[in-house]
Amino acid sequence: MRNWRKHMHSFLLWKPDTKIVAAGAVSLLVLLLAPLYRIAFYTAPWYDDYIMGLFTKNFLVQERSLYSALQGALYCAKTQWYAWQGTFSSTFLMSLMPAVWGDDQYFWGALFLLTIFLAAAFVFVGVLVRDVFGGDKYSCIVIQAITTAMLFVLIHTPQAGFYWYNAGVHYVGMHSFAMLFTAAFIKLLRVKSRLAALFLAIISILGAFITGGGNYVTILQGLLAACTILAVALICRNKRAVLLIPSLVVYVAAFYKNVSAPGNNVRMAHFLGSGLDWFPAIIQSFAEAFKHLGRFTGLMTIPVLALLVPVIWQMVQRTDFRFRYPLAVFLWSVCLYASGFTPSLYSMGVAGLGRTLNAVKITYQLLLVINEIYLLGWLCQYLKKKGRAVPDGKCRWWFYPIMGMVMLLVFWIEPKKEGSFSSYTAYRYVHTGEANNFYQEYLQRVELLNGDEKDVVLKPYVYRPWILCTGDLWEDPEFEANEAIASFYGKESVSCRP
Repeated sequence: MRNWRKHMHSFLLWKPDTKIVAAGAVSLLVLLLAPLYRIAFYTAPWYDDYIMGLFTKNFLVQERSLYSALQGALYCAKTQWYAWQGTFSSTFLMSLMPAVWGDDQYFWGALFLLTIFLAAAFVFVGVLVRDVFGGDKYSCIVIQAITTAMLFVLIHTPQAGFYWYNAGVHYVGMHSFAMLFTAAFIKLLRVKSRLAALFLAIISILGAFITGGGNYVTILQGLLAACTILAVALICRNKRAVLLIPSLVVYVAAFYKNVSAPGNNVRMAHFLGSGLDWFPAIIQSFAEAFKHLGRFTGLMTIPVLALLVPVIWQMVQRTDFRFRYPLAVFLWSVCLYASGFTPSLYSMGVAGLGRTLNAVKITYQLLLVINEIYLLGWLCQYLKKKGRAVPDGKCRWWFYPIMGMVMLLVFWIEPKKEGSFSSYTAYRYVHTGEANNFYQEYLQRVELLNGDEKDVVLKPYVYRPWILCTGDLWEDPEFEANEAIASFYGKESVSCRP
């Protein structure tokens, strides 16, 4: 009996090693990503997918090859640069809409967006934790997995983030490239091998070119981050700071090429000059940043950040990084976060559409984790400096089940689960059959559109799972979405009537 009590007491006091916590965090991430990948196979194109994809499809009619597709994408980027907007790298990727290769191939776009975002989040957080903050391997894995899970599950709108290719590649896709560019930018300051430095320099230059031709939220925030990294490197007298200059020059050149496009004037005229001047747009950005705090944070973010505390606390005790000036880091973070609203306010006079806010929220969530690490690191070093006892940070095993129950409680009390938790939404629509029913309706439409009729009449979607269906066609064949799909399939008109 005494041995049983002794073993039970030891079990209750057991503090799992960081390796075990890392394994659990990765397993949780895989579990949450599974439904997001599964529902990708039920995606269908919409609106701008057809407009941008038409360029590539016309080239593929002449010669069905990768080279021909790239020619079409390049032609689309040039045309749109003159006629609509300067975001040349986004436009190039938009025109490679996977349905140009076949109506049943559109799912590749969602798989690409999910995977590039997953890779970018892991690489970016990994470089921050290990190369900047000097964290250990397993603590880094925990922070990577939990942060990535937060980014995926709590994304502002998964529909425009992952499952509508045109919107997703323009914001989540470009933000992913920006994270990879920033990671290479930082890594250049730390790497010792000349060959590795050359490779990273090439990667950072390529990333600068791609990011500089993307959406203006990503460009602006990426430029602010890059300039900050260069400034810190110069202040710290890091000799490798000179390696950052080529990619920063390319970034600025791509940015200028983007904003100076004639098509931008056409686009602004289309919105009837509803944007603000540059200074009011900057001031209003801070107001919008404050307004969106509650919406971007939500109840679930709090237990997620709490889950990271023990691992971060253990990590910062072992690092040589000096966590100085936490207030300065916080104020810089506020400015970087607020800058995400400036481009939309300047161009349209509003905070941004759902797809735009995806990029803003991603930056906000990453800044939350960065500031949590920095604040805990500063507090730990402050206590040591004052000669006070610093707890080791290791928590007993039951801390994690308790946090899991807290998260389940938050999930249960959330009134809008479908709009708040992407993994749940994806799981629900797959397992109720709504996703498959929607996709079958799409295939029925495609069969009619590939027929001989020149004036096609389609039925409205009966099943419209929110995460997959952005909208539907109108009865009026002159509605822009109707005209886009008609042009894509070579029809004289397409209407949608019950």
